[in-house]
Amino acid sequence: MKYGILGGFIRFAFEKTADEFIKREIPEIDLKDYKKRVLKEYRAIVERTPGIGSMKDNMFVMTMYCGAYLIALYKEADGRIDEEKLKKLVHDLSCCPLMVMTKKGKSAFTEKEIANRTRQAQWSRDHIGEYPMNWYYYFKNVEGKEEYFITHKQCGICKLTRQENCWDITKHLCMMDYYLFEMQGAVLDRTKTLGCGDDECNFHLMSKARAEEIGFVPGPDAR
Repeated sequence: MKYGILGGFIRFAFEKTADEFIKREIPEIDLKDYKKRVLKEYRAIVERTPGIGSMKDNMFVMTMYCGAYLIALYKEADGRIDEEKLKKLVHDLSCCPLMVMTKKGKSAFTEKEIANRTRQAQWSRDHIGEYPMNWYYYFKNVEGKEEYFITHKQCGICKLTRQENCWDITKHLCMMDYYLFEMQGAVLDRTKTLGCGDDECNFHLMSKARAEEIGFVPGPDAR
């Protein structure tokens, strides 16, 4: 991938929130030096990662940059970000001001959103040979209902953490999905994730009204 404008944008979106996290959770770290190392590693991760197409074709391009930045934050902390701190970091970055501004109040169930997800799911399968680092997934809409299913058979973030030798953090990065969909008025039910070693990610998305209509109650196996 190229660092470019998008790489800089993701850094801009997350940097202030990341700084606040480090000051609060790892006050002993030299923040100025840490930020320099994070930026260097972030750029390196981006530039050594094969591209996955354009943003027009693939909504997961931005997700890959986000993953690269978070991995850089984790790696350059030299073991100071343990599992509990990582959970907090993922939450904080997911809910950073710019992410909230981008997602909050925008429904995940508009006709445009459904059409876009339908098209991009097909594109992912048609071009996996060209972009092997990409996601490979299926999308199924429930006609007439604010409800759909996404089944990921391959995940770009899983591939990225394997590339960067930090597979163990993958399951925590997956939690971003819950936060981001919630901002868009969606309830996520998921009991299998590739990031936890399962054979797929079985997303079931529904609006809050639809969840109430069918009596949805989150189960103990949510991932």
